[in-house]
Amino acid sequence: MLRTGFLTTVAAMSLMAASAIPARAEVSVMYMESFAALIEAGIEKFEAETGETVNAIKLPGQGYDQRIALDLSAGTAADVNLIDSFMVSELASAGYLHPLKEQLGGWDQFQYYLPGLLEVASYQGEVYALPTDTDVRMLWYDLSNFEKAGIPTPWQPKTWADVLDAATKLKEAGVQYPFQLPAGIKQGEATTMQGVYMALLGADVPEGDRNRLLNRETNQWIGDSPALRRTFDLYHQVYVEKELNPADLNYATDISAAVRQALADDQLGILASGSWEDACLWDCNNPPSREDRDAQVAWTPWPGSGEPGAKTTTNISGGWTLGINANAADKDMAFKLVTAIFDEANFKAWTLANHRMAVRTDISESPEYTADPFLAEATKLAADTTGRDTVPGYQTVSALIQQATSDILDGVSVEEAIQTYHDALVDEFGEENVITYE
Repeated sequence: MLRTGFLTTVAAMSLMAASAIPARAEVSVMYMESFAALIEAGIEKFEAETGETVNAIKLPGQGYDQRIALDLSAGTAADVNLIDSFMVSELASAGYLHPLKEQLGGWDQFQYYLPGLLEVASYQGEVYALPTDTDVRMLWYDLSNFEKAGIPTPWQPKTWADVLDAATKLKEAGVQYPFQLPAGIKQGEATTMQGVYMALLGADVPEGDRNRLLNRETNQWIGDSPALRRTFDLYHQVYVEKELNPADLNYATDISAAVRQALADDQLGILASGSWEDACLWDCNNPPSREDRDAQVAWTPWPGSGEPGAKTTTNISGGWTLGINANAADKDMAFKLVTAIFDEANFKAWTLANHRMAVRTDISESPEYTADPFLAEATKLAADTTGRDTVPGYQTVSALIQQATSDILDGVSVEEAIQTYHDALVDEFGEENVITYE
């Protein structure tokens, strides 16, 4: 059972980070390799304009979120850091991030950011980071495997039963991974966002936040509900009862690489993922051609459960951000690096080349953006999307959700998984901060 907050846990590991950061230059930046094209072009611009040297720390995606929290809590973080948006509120509340209000007021391009998307990078009304992009989530599917299984395309499932039926046909056709539904603690936030929350939002009627992890009116975490039970049961059906997917991809050394290799090798049928896959099916920094992508895969919205009153389709959006370390020696210099990365020419080129969903109107309203066929369709899903519960404590709750799915994969019953999850919430936040829906 998880008894300590996420940041408290990583703070206890601070000695590990002290020896892991390379020698610092005038300004340093840490980022995932999947964002290299954006970050490194900005670094070149910054160094050319300032004459300063940037210490660029590029890391793989596996374990990146934990590394950021670890380094910031240990005081060894880079000056500028790529941060998943769900972490911003908790890192800001802990005093690890520098508020950007003063610097943003003097930057002429800040006016183009969409206010709603800045909310996920804010805490108590103050902007602490700038988003790189936003996203939507959907079900991707392999066209050749659907043909092999005799499933007509384009595929448009209306309920979870339709998805399970397709996965069953794929299994019978010999597809190794019929329905890759992110699960387990190693998948991290992918389990929560691409799997649990996408199902949860369509599991029950939306009134009173019955289909969320948090009651946003009372700020109580939801420890038990019909929506949670149905979502956990979906995992039980996929991985245990119907055996519609082996669990091993969720435990691979490099999960993203393993999943994409399985897709490239026609071993995968349905993949619960997001809009970034339009570029990242093979390599995020070397996107496939439109022709190659469209010949291999297609996508469809996540359907609701089919329960009376539940949403017919669901979506939840997140995205990555760039924030400045509160302990950065020269915060103005760090901000210059951030604005070089987000300069309109560089930012627009990266957004278009990688088929990312724009967070600024000077990009989203450009003819080049609106002419992209994928962005034009995927952006429609954003009209009915929501966001994570970006409040302090969310990271702990997300970790508990991931553990619950891991327990189900290990054979634990839905009833036991719910009880363990509820008790862990009470243990962490107090009984008065946990609610049950009947």
